[in-house]
Amino acid sequence: MQARHRSSFSTMGTTASVHVNDNIMEATFEDVVEEISAELERLEQMFSIYRTDSQISRINRQELHVLDASREVIDVLDACTWLEQASNNVFTVRRPDQPRSINPTGFVKGWAAEYASRLFIERGLQHWYLAIGGDYVLHGGLDDETPWNIGVTDPRDTKLLVGEISVETGAIATSGTAERGNHLWDAQGNEAKSPFLSVTVTGPSLTWADAFATTVFVMGEPGLEWITQFDTYQVLPVC
Repeated sequence: MQARHRSSFSTMGTTASVHVNDNIMEATFEDVVEEISAELERLEQMFSIYRTDSQISRINRQELHVLDASREVIDVLDACTWLEQASNNVFTVRRPDQPRSINPTGFVKGWAAEYASRLFIERGLQHWYLAIGGDYVLHGGLDDETPWNIGVTDPRDTKLLVGEISVETGAIATSGTAERGNHLWDAQGNEAKSPFLSVTVTGPSLTWADAFATTVFVMGEPGLEWITQFDTYQVLPVC
């Protein structure tokens, strides 16, 4: 069984997918999709390291002080600082070979999806999910009796699945190199050489599920122990 309303669009260098199973008019659904797309575009304009006018680019050029940035940028950088400390700098927004530049890309996608998903709540919707690049924020199940069932892609063959996760309300995030190639680095600034092909994390918040998945992927085997301190999150590594 699929959701009544489904749509997709490009954002943040990947594809977003919106599924809503409430009994609403198609025009209402299209309005919601447009609002979410516009909100993700607004956030990308703030955080993109590829846009010269983004707040992150301006901070890196020392044209904008961090404390003068938007509330969203300050909140994200504060969260990244906390995770840097919690992970002993395994997760970091500063590459050692570029210590004066910040790059919160490894944190922003999951955070942005969760931040934008508040628009579903504001619209009064009950059964929905938003997926961006394989990361999901989900709410209410397909209906009151049926959870969302989300397949975990096999990084060795994206046409196959390694499992399926059932979630009523919560988040699923996967980190690895299957979709975007090797875009992660270790504490020395080198491409991350993980024993895992992918790491999937589930939990209540996509912001942290995504950040923890990235951290565990880069940590490797020690990450499986590290994440146990966050007892509302579970991890599925694929070797």
